[in-house]
Amino acid sequence: MASEHPKSGGSYLRRLVTRVTTMGRNARLRRQLGEIEQRCLDLPRSYREQLAELVGRECDHVTRSSNPLLYGTHTENGVATGGLEVGLERARSDNVQVRMRGLALWLALVYHETSLSQSPESEELHRQVLRIMRELKVFSSRLESDGSGSSHR
Repeated sequence: MASEHPKSGGSYLRRLVTRVTTMGRNARLRRQLGEIEQRCLDLPRSYREQLAELVGRECDHVTRSSNPLLYGTHTENGVATGGLEVGLERARSDNVQVRMRGLALWLALVYHETSLSQSPESEELHRQVLRIMRELKVFSSRLESDGSGSSHR
């Protein structure tokens, strides 16, 4: 039996695939967030202010980027690695400076991505990222250092 509206079936299927893809991505980001948060907490307190400054700067860079979805992408030998993967890989580094840059990149990218999303799962992820940023005092340190009072959502 053919549908009177052939596009409606395709539209439903597209929405379903988009929803399942989004749910899978959010689940992966939630798992990664647990690791990122632990790595932030494992840093000596003396490094947290520096990390807060790095996160704030990365947030600024992502926002000003011509294509925020591609920010942090690394291409080597013709193979592109997304910014989130680059950030996660660096966050796992034994070198503290590399680790902090990876943490900052990952947090900034997830902050930006989830701030634009309307799904309940993304909104919850966004709140968790904001909580980590508050713990690091990202926004308060930005206000103190540049005095601009720029807000991030």
